[in-house]
Amino acid sequence: MAFPEPDNDDHNGTTNNGESYVTMRKLTAAFAFASMCAFASAAHAENYEIDGQHAWVTFTIKHGIYGTAHGQFDAVKGAIVMDKADPSKSSVKAELDVGSVHTAYDQRDNDLKGPDFFNAAEFPAISFESTKVEKVSDKAGKVTGNLTISGVSKEITLDVTLVNEAPAPWDATLTKAAFTATGKVSTADFPMAKAAAGFGLGPDVDIVIDLEAVKK
Repeated sequence: MAFPEPDNDDHNGTTNNGESYVTMRKLTAAFAFASMCAFASAAHAENYEIDGQHAWVTFTIKHGIYGTAHGQFDAVKGAIVMDKADPSKSSVKAELDVGSVHTAYDQRDNDLKGPDFFNAAEFPAISFESTKVEKVSDKAGKVTGNLTISGVSKEITLDVTLVNEAPAPWDATLTKAAFTATGKVSTADFPMAKAAAGFGLGPDVDIVIDLEAVKK
């Protein structure tokens, strides 16, 4: 804070109240402007929670010379921060329950949960946390982040599209956003590499994510 110099001629060393008043008004105005800017910046960021009942994380992987195996994770949770004014400030954190992996064949599901593949007993969750979000168009972007499987983290990039964002038809106070994302991972990057190769799987895995999220 600035303090005016004493005016010895007019006030015998006392503070110039006029200058002090003007200075305080300037400081107050500057503080108010800074606060408004900070509020406006924060207002651009919207927080969403992934709706686990409307989330599908599916994957496909080549099964040797025979064809393609399909699967999905039934339990998904996470949070999305969407900043439309500055997409680079957006972020995603998500988690899959390894125990929810489903391939329509119980023995295969048990193998995937076992120690040779996802090792659900020791690592019950697969996680993804974004490190960079890049805008491609008004409704499309690239989300780069760390995918952690069985304790090993690898960087992947997902192509993400905002399908829609609107109030729910049954409740105008509830806003939902729908996203779809695609990407690739390799079994060779994770501890399951040897087991996957032994079963003639992969190594490339194609991922498709369709989910809805609820605005908080």
